[in-house]
Amino acid sequence: MLCIFVAMGLNARSLQFHVSVSHSWNKLKLYEPVAIKLSEVPGLDFEVKSATVFMGHHTGRIDMVEVLQTVCQLDDRDGDQRADELFFMASFESGSLAEFTVELFDNDAGNEDFGENDTRGRKWVYADMMLEDKKDKHPLITALEAPGDSYLYNDLYHHGAAFENELCGFRVYFDQRQNIDIYGKRKRQLELAKTNFYATPEQMKQGYGNDVLWAGNSVGCGSFKGWDGKAPTNIEPVKTRGQRIIASGPLRTIVEVKDIGWNGLNMRQYYILYAWHRECEVRIEFDRPLGEESFATGVQKIGEKPEGFVHNDGIAASWGSDYPEMGKKEQFPPEAVGLAVYVPKQYIQSTVEFDLNYLFVLGARGKTSLHYYVAFCADKEEEHKTVSPYHRFASLDGEAGYHNAQAWFAALPDWKENLEHPVTVKIRR
Repeated sequence: MLCIFVAMGLNARSLQFHVSVSHSWNKLKLYEPVAIKLSEVPGLDFEVKSATVFMGHHTGRIDMVEVLQTVCQLDDRDGDQRADELFFMASFESGSLAEFTVELFDNDAGNEDFGENDTRGRKWVYADMMLEDKKDKHPLITALEAPGDSYLYNDLYHHGAAFENELCGFRVYFDQRQNIDIYGKRKRQLELAKTNFYATPEQMKQGYGNDVLWAGNSVGCGSFKGWDGKAPTNIEPVKTRGQRIIASGPLRTIVEVKDIGWNGLNMRQYYILYAWHRECEVRIEFDRPLGEESFATGVQKIGEKPEGFVHNDGIAASWGSDYPEMGKKEQFPPEAVGLAVYVPKQYIQSTVEFDLNYLFVLGARGKTSLHYYVAFCADKEEEHKTVSPYHRFASLDGEAGYHNAQAWFAALPDWKENLEHPVTVKIRR
């Protein structure tokens, strides 16, 4: 028996390679995302089951006790139940070049196992989908797909996939609106598994957050819409509509929203939320290069006295106070929130202000994808004292929170500049 186990160990396969990350911007970047497609790793010819990422450049045997490790995550982006992307995060001083050594394994010898999103007992993000059922058990699911004329909005407990980090939460409606809805928090903690997006009055007294926005017929907080030349449109009709949770931690969540047969397009939207980041990245991918098609996104005007703007430089923002649950005004009083969207300038065709929204009209002629970022703050966020810069969030992390339009709007230019200066990643053996 001992010989068998020894032989099994000898047959295990691993591969070591190096990653260089250069940061040319003149400011510190905290918890910057680093994603590596395994198909681009030189010499990789086995199915990856686990991985370890080490700080620094190393060759030969690595002593896991003496070398500093960083948490990483293996994800299956295409849904074939095999890891195809490695993800980790790191902070970078201005003008720096950082080296990392990665080891991939065809067994569970690495520090992070594929399919186990909490292997070290730590988790900074969460995502789920669950069914509405008569017994209120709300069974968890990972994907749902249906004909486009099926109405399943009320068959999902919180109406679509929900995801969070310690600072904020989001959900995407499973219907033709596909609105992004937001969940504001008092404390920096994961809590959707307990509140399921619908905090009870008792939970709110204990310091839990809740749904803080009533989107109605508006664009909400950065929802992706069609554009008919005069106004935003919902994503309909479609032949097939679906949602899938691709990743749920420990460092990022990825939710896919699929629309097949929409105005001659097959479209997939990816909502990516990173640990320690206030914003959610939205990536829209199409099955063919775009022509003259136009789309829209932006932020809604909130309440009776909304404040806000939309600028050609790429930022739309708003601030206001309104009831988050119009049918439960006595139970849920008005909430003050700030919304923001950043769109790279190459996608902006025009800006428009309506009664309900501040909007960007988007286009990407000749391209098969576009992307932008959405963020929000809730007035209810409590002050959070930090010990050092490396204990802060990476984006829009005022220690005292943001409690008026002036403070929220003033923070957005730096947020935009940070997003416009990503790091450069290079892989080599």
